[in-house]
Amino acid sequence: MNKGFTIEVTSRHDGWWRYNVALMAGCFDAEDRRTGFATASSHVADTGAELRKAPAGIAPDRKAVLETEPCDHLLLYVYVIPHTLPRTNEIDETQPFEIEITIHYDGRKLQKIRRAINQWSGASIEMRADRK
Repeated sequence: MNKGFTIEVTSRHDGWWRYNVALMAGCFDAEDRRTGFATASSHVADTGAELRKAPAGIAPDRKAVLETEPCDHLLLYVYVIPHTLPRTNEIDETQPFEIEITIHYDGRKLQKIRRAINQWSGASIEMRADRK
């Protein structure tokens, strides 16, 4: 049975728990006609929660995972949204951190992309992924 794309977003950053992640993808055929749409999220807390520590049950290495139907390519949107801001204004202590976006198609790893994320504003990432 053919599977579509699987997108995984992860981070090794100690404060990864301070961010919600939302994923959206439009799926397209070879003629660039949209054939489907998929969404997924990893929600830790409501925006503005300003938690003092990670909530119980939130794994430090949690993943946000999106799966799609089989398609030729997709247009992917990844939103990393802070719900709890850093406790300090010191620039040295709030440097951007890295996330990894891993893209698979039908179980085969296509690519791993690293992006720097601003601790204060999060990120909005748009990218295309092809199954080949």
